[in-house]
Amino acid sequence: MSARPERSDSEKDEQPPSYEQAAADAAPPYWETTILAPGLGGLDEVYVDGMPVGSVFSFIWNGMISTSFQLVGFLLTYLLHSTHAAKNGSRAGLGITLIQYGFYMKDSGSGDAPVMSGPDGYAAPPDPNSHDFNAGDVTDGGSTTITGSEWMGYVLMVVGWFILIKSVAEFLKARRHEQLVLQSPDRGLAVPIVAEGESPERVV
Repeated sequence: MSARPERSDSEKDEQPPSYEQAAADAAPPYWETTILAPGLGGLDEVYVDGMPVGSVFSFIWNGMISTSFQLVGFLLTYLLHSTHAAKNGSRAGLGITLIQYGFYMKDSGSGDAPVMSGPDGYAAPPDPNSHDFNAGDVTDGGSTTITGSEWMGYVLMVVGWFILIKSVAEFLKARRHEQLVLQSPDRGLAVPIVAEGESPERVV
């Protein structure tokens, strides 16, 4: 018993689309990492990379907490963040903290100020009427060499500025991404593209 399945005429006549038809088929926009879903933040909350974007207030608040409590504040705010605003605000606070540490280290390398022992609170010269002096006898007003703590201070300031600028840029990027998604809520996914000779029911 050799039975072969019969093919219908419609299956025999089905051909792949022409180049013009395939080229006219627009590719959908790719928002794989973005979900538009109702949640605690409201109907317009957008998830980018698995987290809601958050508000500017959240960014500033986490930056203030991270800066106020320095490294402990950074650890707390970074480990407990739930939005892009909180994460990047925490990083911005770390950047500001490093900049502050850099300024402290730079200023600590300058040495102690001279003692002001004069009657009016200023430094009293040993002999005010003496104008003949040797250049070698005069103490140097300031050294031109940079100490190790000043170098470390400059490094901390550069790293702090880098972290601060990067965190602000990442937050602004997430906000722009959110605005793009909110401006195109349907994203073209609800409209099927039907080629010539196909019925809308057969479109996947």
